[in-house]
Amino acid sequence: MLKHNTTYQQHSYKLYYYDPPLLSSFFCSPVDQNELTRLILKLKDNKSPGPDNIGSKLIKDNIPVIINPFPHLFNLSISSGIVPDKLKLAKVVPVYKNKGETFIPCNYQPISLLSVLDKLFEKVMYARLYSYPQAHNILDTYQFGFRKKNILLLWH
Repeated sequence: MLKHNTTYQQHSYKLYYYDPPLLSSFFCSPVDQNELTRLILKLKDNKSPGPDNIGSKLIKDNIPVIINPFPHLFNLSISSGIVPDKLKLAKVVPVYKNKGETFIPCNYQPISLLSVLDKLFEKVMYARLYSYPQAHNILDTYQFGFRKKNILLLWH
């Protein structure tokens, strides 16, 4: 996938780069009611709520009420590039590591509980951000981490 090998005269190193540069711009498609409904229905009911104390069960039970305003709010956030401050909050709770004395603070690890709305927004953005490099074949063939259906087969 490397296209060119360039050596600068005053330096002894080589610069590798991809050519031609990708000329298409990144565009976030709007969120629609169908996409958001699918994401809401995939939420797990047994997860703890975030700082707003709104659980996924409450969101699922009220899909008919929230399905109109939420895509609009998500689309406003995407088009403006502004994420509401309330979605940036987390409830941090200590979880015991099951080793050592329970009264020693270092035997606990912090877990951040996010708002269900934040989780939905993250899933919306992930779908858009992940699809772009896939569609334009940007990622190197040797990039294995954080890729779906990509198995490391370089063993000798």
